[in-house]
Amino acid sequence: MGFTALLVQTYAGDVIDKTAIDRRIFLAIASIITACSALAILFVREGNTDHAMIFLTKIIEGVASSFIIPCLAALTLACYGPDQFDKVMASNILWGHIGSVISASLAGLTAYLLYPNIKYCFVIIGLSAIFAVFFITHLPQGDPLMGRGFHSTFTAMKKDEIAQSDSDTEIGGCSCASIPKAQGYWAVFTDYKTFILCATGFFFQ
Repeated sequence: MGFTALLVQTYAGDVIDKTAIDRRIFLAIASIITACSALAILFVREGNTDHAMIFLTKIIEGVASSFIIPCLAALTLACYGPDQFDKVMASNILWGHIGSVISASLAGLTAYLLYPNIKYCFVIIGLSAIFAVFFITHLPQGDPLMGRGFHSTFTAMKKDEIAQSDSDTEIGGCSCASIPKAQGYWAVFTDYKTFILCATGFFFQ
């Protein structure tokens, strides 16, 4: 799961940046798939012979979980902007760890009470996903453009008005000034700071 997430998360972040779909939908779907993959252990037969199913569900869980952090980061940036991003994201991670501790404690208590049927402790993960999806519906979408690391939509609209005063050229009903373009993969990975960060994260995992 961890290695799959390590390989996929870069591309997951790219998808989240480029998509026009509400990122809250991605976050909800990723949470549900992650929970369902974890609950697959309930279908493992005695003797632990279903290795293929376990490996497959772990790969699926790794891919799905790769979208959670990029979605959360994009929503945080879209709602609070770059000035408050570090503070709010740190708070999100803190509360995420607190939630993990609570879930693990409840799962351990469930396993203790239901022993020897300890596999039912994974139901706690499913319930946690249900709660997460419920609260995702209360998250604000924020400014999608700012969530991609660009200027806010308001700023882009102002620039668009200035550009339209100089030129009437439009593409699909929207002028070129309102369509920002991010750097490509080559430009990102050839930046030595980004390369060091990626290499450090890879060997850390």
